Amino acid sequence: MAYPKLPYVSGSNSALLHCGRSSDAIVRIRPELPGNVIVIHGVNDVGTSFGAVEKGLCQGLDARMYGGGHVFTPAAYRMPQASDKKEALADPDAIFFKRRPDDTTYSPVIPFYWGFREQGNASKMVNGQNTDRYGNRLDKDMSKNGGPFGNATNTLPDMWNKGLFSPYDVGGDPVRPLMTAPGRMYMVLAAKRLAALIAMIRDYDSNDVVSIVAHSQGCLISLLAQAFLLDEGKRPADTLILTHPPYSLVEDTTMFFGAAESSRIFGGGQDAVMRKQYMAINDRQTFHARLQTLVQIVQGVVAKKHATPAFAQIKDHAVCHGMAGAAWRAETDRDNRGKVYLYFCPEDMTVALDNMQGVGWQGVPDHQNGHGLSTSKGKKEGGIWGAGPTTWEKEYQMRKPLAELGAGFYQRVFTNKKRPDAAGKNSGPVLVGLPPHDFALRLEGEDDHAHVAGANRGHRGNHDEAQWPPVKASKWNVFSTEAGRREGLRTINGEALRVPRAAVLDGGEVKPAQFPKDSDQAKLPRDQQGPCEEVDPIDAAIAITSKKGVRKLPREVVDDPRPLHDRKSEYNYGPFSPSALKQVEQALNLGKEPGDWRKLERVARYPRGGDLLYIDPLETPNQARKRWQNEVSPKSFHGAIIGNAENHRNVTAYDVAIGGGKASSDPKFYRYLCAVADWRLQNDKKNPIRKSILRWEDFMKKFEIYWAAEPLQRKQIIEGNAHYYSSGELPAFVPALQAGLPSTVVCETVNGRRTESVVTPFVHKASDDIPR
Repeated sequence: MAYPKLPYVSGSNSALLHCGRSSDAIVRIRPELPGNVIVIHGVNDVGTSFGAVEKGLCQGLDARMYGGGHVFTPAAYRMPQASDKKEALADPDAIFFKRRPDDTTYSPVIPFYWGFREQGNASKMVNGQNTDRYGNRLDKDMSKNGGPFGNATNTLPDMWNKGLFSPYDVGGDPVRPLMTAPGRMYMVLAAKRLAALIAMIRDYDSNDVVSIVAHSQGCLISLLAQAFLLDEGKRPADTLILTHPPYSLVEDTTMFFGAAESSRIFGGGQDAVMRKQYMAINDRQTFHARLQTLVQIVQGVVAKKHATPAFAQIKDHAVCHGMAGAAWRAETDRDNRGKVYLYFCPEDMTVALDNMQGVGWQGVPDHQNGHGLSTSKGKKEGGIWGAGPTTWEKEYQMRKPLAELGAGFYQRVFTNKKRPDAAGKNSGPVLVGLPPHDFALRLEGEDDHAHVAGANRGHRGNHDEAQWPPVKASKWNVFSTEAGRREGLRTINGEALRVPRAAVLDGGEVKPAQFPKDSDQAKLPRDQQGPCEEVDPIDAAIAITSKKGVRKLPREVVDDPRPLHDRKSEYNYGPFSPSALKQVEQALNLGKEPGDWRKLERVARYPRGGDLLYIDPLETPNQARKRWQNEVSPKSFHGAIIGNAENHRNVTAYDVAIGGGKASSDPKFYRYLCAVADWRLQNDKKNPIRKSILRWEDFMKKFEIYWAAEPLQRKQIIEGNAHYYSSGELPAFVPALQAGLPSTVVCETVNGRRTESVVTPFVHKASDDIPR
């Protein structure tokens, strides 16, 4: 059933009617948007960079489509201000980084939000904050946007895996604590919903273009969504732009992280439908599985390139309704439909972690070696109940990843590194958008960790050193191999931009000279300091739930707050018993909000007599939050590309696909798309109302006309997501690994286990387009 197309106002003005007028009144109408751009965040993220992405895209598309001017207007976002540092707001998640579109907003951006929701009876309260059963901080709806930090994955099958097992916070960073985490299948639910959102846009208009600008774990969710769409016989997104993806082609890791990953057999959160299947993915994915999965999904996107409207028709107002201005020329622009872009940053010390080493840090190499599983050499495991699964032998492979990804895959490097020219002489910045060229990840003697604080240097990989200028085959190096000569080099094959630009990676950066005087970072030795970022109010609330987030305060002398009948005479001045200490705590906190409760480490009678007590208090939760809101935290450069508007203005705006944006041009349908794209849809009437969180009954009132047109399967996804957000119960349609692994996703582990997809891809036929 097709969506109804309701009339809407595309422009308005007012003028006086009078005879003999000297000029006509002008009514400016909004042209059709050039496309639909879905932006998706990563783990432990409420979309903090969405405002920068939207601002930069609107500015860049103004320049690309109209040569400047002001056609597109981004939505406003509620960003933290200096005055917010003084307050500990009760519900920061419902306030900060929230998008605030109004009647002036005219933007192709559809923000996509996803996350984890704990089941209500499993949550706990820590220092006035909700946490899940493992201690990960949650918001007022028992949810965590993006899920816990430690649950990021570097392959697609691991989104079905157990959560991180971390009985001790090995990271030690209060702002990003590494606690044991829940099962990861909430990511699979997000990929299903993203696939549905893309299909909704296509159903509104089959020629609409869809670009995805994804960050971090959002890149992997985006790839999985394309795999689902390909199996359903539906057109995937036209263009994927993957920034800082943790997706990795590296199959091994260090002994430290190997031990940490192996410990999952002792714990880590589980999803009920996966309990009997975790052994199939209890080790790292092979190099072959990692590369072949990426190749198959990328080439699936490329193969589905849509050619309608013809690129030159974008300027035809009868077809595209003012989408391009008078200065636009097809021959000076480029058609980005059917492409995948990788934006990587060699400074990214999050994706550089030894257990990640993702392509978002090191790009895709020309050559790489690793293992795959044999298709013929295997051994059946014995078992009490009969033969068990087959353990397949590993086989060594020498591959060419960039060549295998093929036409339609492009990578760009965003870096502050200076590099000499091709002759090895003049050193300068590496501009984004130069014609295709070689980039040296690391030059001889270069410290590729020196740009960050000491806290972000340990357990990180190092780039291979490259020879510069690049060495070519000759009679002088007859015994060298091409793979050896290309070590440490990356082929930057992204198309040349009209105006190459330097990457902007310092947005929001606080340099050591600017640290607050009482900051912990200011007290470090100079060689351990590095660039930092301000701690926002949500991260401050996370920090106080960690073991290192609340400080001990100086000893105080106070009047005994207990009622007289609870005060028992003490015959010594030693510390109070635990029960007596608890009495004092309860009396001090009587009538106060949890955020102002005081916890005491020690209580003793004041030696000079009377009803005075010594107390050794900790900060109240609100005191600790305010301190953290005035603190800075070491910057890892993981959000450096996505979080700077200039990168999107100068680069992303020229890489997104253009050609049709009818779905987002329709104001009411656009609001419907944005509502579906936000997982925070509350359908439990017993939960308190939060003004910024849409409730199911309001969703139905606003969008009933579109809801009525949805097919049953899509209704199940939208309603199932709302139920998950409201209860923490995963919908039944989210498949376990063995039933739901897409045909393009290769799943095989280095310990010899292979999981074959049982999904039969739908083959689209012309007759399927006949209305029924």
